Amino acid sequence: MKTKIVEQVEEILRSVTTLADIAEIEKAIGEVKGKVVLEPTKGFWEEKTPCWEMTHCPEMIRNECPAFTYQTLPCWKIEGTYCKLDDYGARGDDTSICQVCRVYKKHGAGEPIELELVGRGINARVRSVENLAAKNR
Repeated sequence: MKTKIVEQVEEILRSVTTLADIAEIEKAIGEVKGKVVLEPTKGFWEEKTPCWEMTHCPEMIRNECPAFTYQTLPCWKIEGTYCKLDDYGARGDDTSICQVCRVYKKHGAGEPIELELVGRGINARVRSVENLAAKNR
Protein backbone atom coordinates (compact mmCIF):
# COMPACT_ATOMS: atom_id res chain seq x y z
CA MET A 1 0.00 0.00 0.00
CA LYS A 2 1.44 3.36 -1.03
CA THR A 3 1.68 6.14 1.47
CA LYS A 4 0.00 9.46 0.82
CA ILE A 5 3.38 11.16 0.39
CA VAL A 6 4.50 8.67 -2.27
CA GLU A 7 1.25 9.15 -4.17
CA GLN A 8 1.66 12.94 -4.04
CA VAL A 9 5.25 12.76 -5.29
CA GLU A 10 4.28 10.43 -8.14
CA GLU A 11 1.51 12.86 -9.17
CA ILE A 12 3.94 15.79 -9.18
CA LEU A 13 6.52 13.88 -11.21
CA ARG A 14 3.95 12.95 -13.86
CA SER A 15 3.44 16.67 -14.54
CA VAL A 16 7.16 17.51 -14.97
CA THR A 17 7.88 18.48 -18.57
CA THR A 18 10.63 21.13 -18.52
CA LEU A 19 13.91 21.96 -16.83
CA ALA A 20 12.14 24.85 -15.10
CA ASP A 21 9.75 22.32 -13.53
CA ILE A 22 12.72 20.32 -12.24
CA ALA A 23 14.36 23.47 -10.85
CA GLU A 24 11.13 24.37 -9.05
CA ILE A 25 10.95 20.89 -7.50
CA GLU A 26 14.60 21.08 -6.39
CA LYS A 27 13.90 24.47 -4.78
CA ALA A 28 10.88 23.08 -2.92
CA ILE A 29 12.88 20.08 -1.70
CA GLY A 30 15.62 22.39 -0.45
CA GLU A 31 13.09 24.43 1.50
CA VAL A 32 11.55 21.46 3.31
CA LYS A 33 14.67 19.34 3.71
CA GLY A 34 14.94 18.22 7.30
CA LYS A 35 11.35 19.25 8.07
CA VAL A 36 9.66 16.20 6.58
CA VAL A 37 9.09 13.37 9.01
CA LEU A 38 8.92 10.04 7.24
CA GLU A 39 6.53 7.40 8.39
CA PRO A 40 8.35 4.87 10.55
CA THR A 41 9.15 1.60 8.85
CA LYS A 42 9.75 -1.70 10.48
CA GLY A 43 13.41 -2.47 10.21
CA PHE A 44 14.88 -5.90 9.68
CA TRP A 45 16.39 -5.76 13.15
CA GLU A 46 13.14 -5.03 14.98
CA GLU A 47 12.74 -7.61 17.74
CA LYS A 48 16.14 -9.11 16.85
CA THR A 49 19.59 -8.49 18.27
CA PRO A 50 21.21 -6.29 15.59
CA CYS A 51 24.56 -7.13 14.08
CA TRP A 52 26.33 -4.16 15.68
CA GLU A 53 25.35 -5.48 19.13
CA MET A 54 26.17 -9.13 18.34
CA THR A 55 29.64 -8.17 17.08
CA HIS A 56 30.21 -5.50 19.76
CA CYS A 57 31.00 -2.78 17.22
CA PRO A 58 32.52 0.32 18.79
CA GLU A 59 30.28 3.39 18.52
CA MET A 60 32.61 5.08 16.01
CA ILE A 61 32.40 2.12 13.62
CA ARG A 62 28.69 1.54 14.21
CA ASN A 63 27.86 5.15 13.34
CA GLU A 64 29.78 4.91 10.04
CA CYS A 65 28.54 1.47 9.02
CA PRO A 66 25.63 1.35 6.57
CA ALA A 67 24.12 -1.60 8.46
CA PHE A 68 23.30 0.83 11.27
CA THR A 69 22.05 3.51 8.86
CA TYR A 70 19.92 1.21 6.68
CA GLN A 71 18.22 -0.95 9.30
CA THR A 72 15.50 -2.12 6.94
CA LEU A 73 17.96 -4.60 5.44
CA PRO A 74 20.14 -7.25 7.05
CA CYS A 75 23.84 -6.42 7.05
CA TRP A 76 24.75 -9.23 4.64
CA LYS A 77 22.67 -7.56 1.90
CA ILE A 78 24.49 -4.21 2.17
CA GLU A 79 27.71 -3.41 0.30
CA GLY A 80 30.45 -1.65 2.22
CA THR A 81 29.61 -2.72 5.76
CA TYR A 82 32.57 -2.56 8.08
CA CYS A 83 32.77 -6.36 8.29
CA LYS A 84 33.13 -6.73 4.51
CA LEU A 85 36.11 -4.38 4.29
CA ASP A 86 39.67 -5.53 4.83
CA ASP A 87 43.20 -4.16 4.63
CA TYR A 88 43.75 -5.40 1.08
CA GLY A 89 41.74 -2.85 -0.87
CA ALA A 90 38.41 -4.67 -0.75
CA ARG A 91 35.44 -2.70 -2.04
CA GLY A 92 33.06 -4.20 0.48
CA ASP A 93 31.19 -6.41 -1.95
CA ASP A 94 32.72 -9.75 -0.92
CA THR A 95 30.08 -11.56 1.10
CA SER A 96 32.19 -14.64 1.87
CA ILE A 97 32.77 -13.37 5.41
CA CYS A 98 28.99 -13.46 5.91
CA GLN A 99 28.88 -17.25 5.39
CA VAL A 100 30.85 -17.77 8.62
CA CYS A 101 29.39 -14.86 10.58
CA ARG A 102 27.29 -15.64 13.66
CA VAL A 103 24.85 -12.86 12.73
CA TYR A 104 24.04 -14.43 9.34
CA LYS A 105 23.92 -17.90 10.87
CA LYS A 106 21.37 -16.73 13.44
CA HIS A 107 19.18 -14.46 11.30
CA GLY A 108 19.93 -15.42 7.67
CA ALA A 109 17.76 -18.53 7.59
CA GLY A 110 20.13 -20.04 5.02
CA GLU A 111 18.92 -17.71 2.27
CA PRO A 112 21.38 -16.92 -0.51
CA ILE A 113 23.45 -13.81 0.12
CA GLU A 114 22.85 -11.17 -2.54
CA LEU A 115 23.71 -7.49 -2.19
CA GLU A 116 20.61 -5.31 -2.43
CA LEU A 117 22.05 -1.96 -1.35
CA VAL A 118 25.11 -0.95 -3.36
CA GLY A 119 27.16 2.25 -3.34
CA ARG A 120 26.10 3.48 0.08
CA GLY A 121 28.71 1.82 2.26
CA ILE A 122 31.87 2.97 3.98
CA ASN A 123 33.91 2.23 0.86
CA ALA A 124 31.73 4.51 -1.28
CA ARG A 125 32.24 7.41 1.13
CA VAL A 126 36.00 6.84 1.16
CA ARG A 127 36.08 6.79 -2.67
CA SER A 128 34.06 10.02 -2.84
CA VAL A 129 36.50 11.75 -0.46
CA GLU A 130 39.45 10.43 -2.48
CA ASN A 131 37.85 11.67 -5.73
CA LEU A 132 37.19 15.08 -4.22
CA ALA A 133 40.80 15.31 -3.01
CA ALA A 134 42.07 14.33 -6.47
CA LYS A 135 39.94 17.04 -8.12
CA ASN A 136 41.26 19.69 -5.73
CA ARG A 137 44.92 18.94 -6.51
